[in-house]
This record gives sequence, C-alpha cells and structure tokens, in this order.
Amino acid sequence: MAPLTVIKPQPEAVEFRTARDGSLTAWVRLQNTWEGQVAYKIKTTSPKDFTIKPASGSIRMGEFHDVQIVRKTAEEGGSPESSKKVKFLVQAAAVTTQAQKLLLYAADKGKAAGRTKFWDSIPKEELQEQQLPVKLEERDEFHDAVEESQEQSVDATVSELWKARKARAQELKAAKSGEALEEGPPGGAAGAGGAGGAGAGRGYAEPAFEDAKPVRELREDELAQVAAEKAPLRQKGPAPGKLTGQDMDDIVSRMTKHGPDGKPVVQVTRPAPAPSEGEVAAIGLSEGPAPEAERKPLQLASRAQQQNQKHDIVLQGHSRPITFIAFDVSGKVLFTCGKDKLVIAWSVPEGECLRKYEGHRGAVWACSLNYDEGLLLTCGADNFVLLWQAETAQLMFEVELPGVVRCVEWSLGLCLRFACCCNGFKAKPAAVGVFDISLEAMNSRCVTSIEAPRLPSAATQVAWVGPYREWLCSVHDGGLVVFWNALSGSELYRLTAHEEAVSKIAVPADGRLLASCGRQDMEVRLWCLAKPGSEDGSDSDDMGGGGPAPELMRSFTCDRPLNCVAVRPSLTFSEAALEEADGGSCMMLAGGGQDARDVALVGAGTDVDQFEPIPLRFHRVSPDAASGLEPCPAEGAWDSKLRKGGHFGPLHALAFSPDAKLCASGSEDGNVRLRELH
Repeated sequence: MAPLTVIKPQPEAVEFRTARDGSLTAWVRLQNTWEGQVAYKIKTTSPKDFTIKPASGSIRMGEFHDVQIVRKTAEEGGSPESSKKVKFLVQAAAVTTQAQKLLLYAADKGKAAGRTKFWDSIPKEELQEQQLPVKLEERDEFHDAVEESQEQSVDATVSELWKARKARAQELKAAKSGEALEEGPPGGAAGAGGAGGAGAGRGYAEPAFEDAKPVRELREDELAQVAAEKAPLRQKGPAPGKLTGQDMDDIVSRMTKHGPDGKPVVQVTRPAPAPSEGEVAAIGLSEGPAPEAERKPLQLASRAQQQNQKHDIVLQGHSRPITFIAFDVSGKVLFTCGKDKLVIAWSVPEGECLRKYEGHRGAVWACSLNYDEGLLLTCGADNFVLLWQAETAQLMFEVELPGVVRCVEWSLGLCLRFACCCNGFKAKPAAVGVFDISLEAMNSRCVTSIEAPRLPSAATQVAWVGPYREWLCSVHDGGLVVFWNALSGSELYRLTAHEEAVSKIAVPADGRLLASCGRQDMEVRLWCLAKPGSEDGSDSDDMGGGGPAPELMRSFTCDRPLNCVAVRPSLTFSEAALEEADGGSCMMLAGGGQDARDVALVGAGTDVDQFEPIPLRFHRVSPDAASGLEPCPAEGAWDSKLRKGGHFGPLHALAFSPDAKLCASGSEDGNVRLRELH
C-alpha cells in the first residue's frame, strides 16, 4: 500500500488527554490535500475500548474533518490499560469515478452497503494508509492540588475579611461613643475630669482609627477581588441582562391602558358610521367612558362551529416546491416529488412518511408507479431516470439521457415499457423516447426515439392515451399537443389545445378523454380523442385502425393563471358526453395562482383563495349554449368558512384518489394538502 498523501492528519499522532474524571479524549483533523474528493476511514486495534466519531467519510477538495477518539469507560466495557497498547491506522483513497461518488452519496444517506462496496472497489495499490502513534498526556497533580487549594483559600479569605469588617465596625462604634462623651456638660472638675476621661478615651480610640485607615483600603481591595472571583459561582439572583418578574410586571403595567375605573381595558377598533347632527343632539355626546352596551365582547367560535371546521391533512416533508404528486392504485399511498431532490411516500389518510427515495442530484420532476411489479420510476434535472423497488426504496439501476428529464410514465402493456421526454444539451437535441426494461439483465433498451426536427420543441410532458393506451402524446410550446405512434414514432395528429403554452394534461382511466389547462388563457378544457365504436378509436396502426380525432367537449375559463389540472379517475366518455349532465359531484380540479414575481410586481389578487384548487362539475346543456363546466358550490369540503388553513403559494400539482374521496394538492410552499371530498 502507498503512503498517505491525499490526506494530512493534524497532529500526526493520537494525543490523549486525561480529564479529572479519568476519561481519555483525542482529536485528529484530516485535511484534504488532493485536487478532488477523498474518502477515508480510521481503524483501531481495540474497537471495543475506543469510540471513533466519525470512523469513515468523504472530504471535498480543500475541506477537512475533525475526528474524535474517546476511550470507553469501565461501565461501557472499556479497559483502563487499553491506551498503552492500542494502535490507530488512517486509510484513504481518491474518488475518481461517478460510480464511486454515487456509492459515497448512498453511504452519507445511511446506506452502509454503499460504503462497503466503495472500499471493495478500491485496488490495494491505490489504497493509502498511515499509522498514527499514540501519546498519553498525564494530568499534572500539582494543578489539581492548586485548584483545590485556591477554592479553599478563597473561602478562608472571605471568612477572615468578614471577621475583620465586623471588628472594624465595633471600633468605629467605640470611637463614636468616645466623641459623644467628649461633648458632655461643661464644668471645672467635670471638665478636667471629662477632659481627662475624654483624652483617655480618645487616646485609646484615635490611634486605632489612624492605624485602621490604610488597613481598611487594603481589605476593601482584597474583598472586591475575592467577590469578583466568587461571583459566577455564588450568584443566586438573575443573570445580568435578563428580565426579572418585577421587570416584566413593570413593562406590562406600562403597556396596559387603564379605564376611568382603574381597571385595564381592551380596545377593539371597528368601522362605524358617523352620527348625524340629530343623533348627536339626541344622544348627547360626552367625554366620559362609553357605556357598557357599546363594548362588544370578543366573538369566539362555538364548540359546534369548531367541530364543523374542515382541517386539511398537511404533509410537510419537502423543503422546496412540489413538482408532482400521484396516488397508487389502492389509494393508500401518495408519492410526492420536489425540487429538493426527494421523492417521498406517504400513508393515506394518516399522512405519515413511509419512506424516502434519495438518489437524484437535482430537482425531481415526475414519478410513475407500476403497481403489478412494485416498481417506481423517477426522473429529474440530473438527466437520469431511476428505477426503484417501491416497497423498500432500493435503487435498482438508472438510465442516463442527454438532458433534463421532465416526465416519465409507465405503459399499461404486459411488458415493462416506459416513455419519457428530455431537453436538449449542446449537440444532442431534445427527444421523446420509449424504453423497454429487462429485470433479468438489469438494463434498458430504447425502442423509439423521436427527435428534432420532428419535435416542434422540447416536450414538457408525455402520456399514454387512447382506448388501449396505444398512442403517445407530448406537450410542447405554442399550445401544441402532438400524438405519436409509439412503435414507429410517426406523427398521428397535432392539436392546438390552447392559445399559448399548455401547462399540464391529465388522462382518466378511460383513455379516450384528455383534460388540459393553459396558463395564459386561464382555461380548462376536456377533449374527446376517439368516440366509442368509431374506426378512429378502435385500434392502433399495428392493429389496422386509425389515429386520434380530438374534439372539444367542455371548457371553463378561470380567474387565475393555471399550472395544473386533474380529472376524476373513474370518469368515462358516456358520462362526459351526457347532454343532461348537470350538477353532481366534482369531476375536475384546476389550480395555479400568481407567481411570487408577479405578486411583487403587480400586487396580490383580490381572491384570498387563489392558491386553492378550483373544483369543477358538469354544466347542464341548454338549447342555446354549448356544454361546459362550472365551479362546485361553496359547501362541504369547498366552503371557505368551514375550511381551516390553505396553501401560501401557487399550485403545481393536483391529483384525485382512485375512489375520488380525497384530493391532493402540491404547492410552491413545499407542502402537500390532503382534503376529504365526501
């Protein structure tokens, strides 16, 4: 093995210092002297007697780690004689490949297997090591004795000074009594005798007074010095700078406004119409206090009103905005993606965090669950699509693409196939691809790749649509939704769904329907891609059928910019096409709101619920009007008076539970809210 050059230990020895309680502690600083990331680990010949924190880790270029080594006590199983024969060894290796960085990243996140695989991958000739000698610094008994003697001497000095002060007080008292005798009644004999007596008294007291004056100054200095040394130990009052109870009472009394009766009152400011001249004359305004009838007590909600208030279940696990949410088929697990590089699985409706999927090095834009196989796909800004075991959050393998991967979605076929879209990077253009996965070989194969110039622009979302989910659609700038043959990659239809950009699309279980929303036109639209029984909606190209023929079925214009849309999973074509459909339950959700920059520039909107989902239901078709959508009435789950709390930023993701009894919303504020609909 090579000598240690990528890391410099400081000091180059384990110097133990013995504390008064007998414990041994040493600190070693490991400085990275290499031009990249370095991994290290510290070993000892007596792991049962010593604790090393941290025993291993990785250090970035130019940084250092402080390692603490502590000898275990006898209660912890340590041996008192272990420090005399123990040895310590520092091993380090340079991190040179991306795979090694991923293993260390997994180790830092608590995956012990990542650290083991990393050190197994390092050849012995690349492993560097250095043995650290052990130095034991015995505690000086003289300093211990000095500390104890100082404490005893301080107590003795204080006692002597207080005795001297008491004696001095007695001397001063005797001196004052002597002066009082000297100023007694005049008389010859009495004066002579008084003078002699006073002289004798003053001759005794005055020399003591003159001799005690310098002694008094010396004792006060010593007393002040001792008091300063003992103040931190004997201070029983409040610490300097802290408020006492009396201080708080004074502050409260100054801030409290008292009425004419001397009792504190609370003033509530409320707008009131100005009285007319007749009312002024009739009432007779005075400068006295307002009558008790004019004082309105604080209105508190009754217990019945508090019980009727609806509280959303708030999931707080992300530190940055939410980008995508999706329920599993059972509706008991909710998956959320965020810009904080995390994917989190939550229990529904309890709202407990089940597990976290940590592996992306950038924002996670979308995820998709294959319920039959228990596999989860995630994609993000790090150009990777990751495949996970959904139940264990174990990373299986990854697929690297040229640019940022904005969306990924499993196919509903028998084979493990997924579609994704990615941005372009340098010479590599943006693309929409279809991949097959082999679990036996643990790899993937690109089946179809659609690139520029066939793509009008980089796609922001892909989805499987059609009666058999045989078509692939992609969302682009300019309000375009393009439909493709997933096998050949040929274009089937190009739909201008909105005036400008399409924010999001959503597809129910019936693949003949597609919902879309636009940010600029603030409109929600429901499309029919193929009618049942028609040649267009029967089969895909390889089955002898035609392509999609989108038709607008229903639409609604909202009062805010829209970022996301969700459609009831059980919605069918027959229900959407029913001409007499009116009212009923919520069929679609739309959400958005002003961006933070728009609020700063033009001011917030007047709608206090602009960051709340907009529930939409079908509107009855009249002879002179087309079918459409309308907002659900403000009652039940959508009553703002009974609902408690809400989002604090624009919505980016919406989803129905499979049974449509719950809806979930994800926002810029990093929170996810679950709301009961029934």
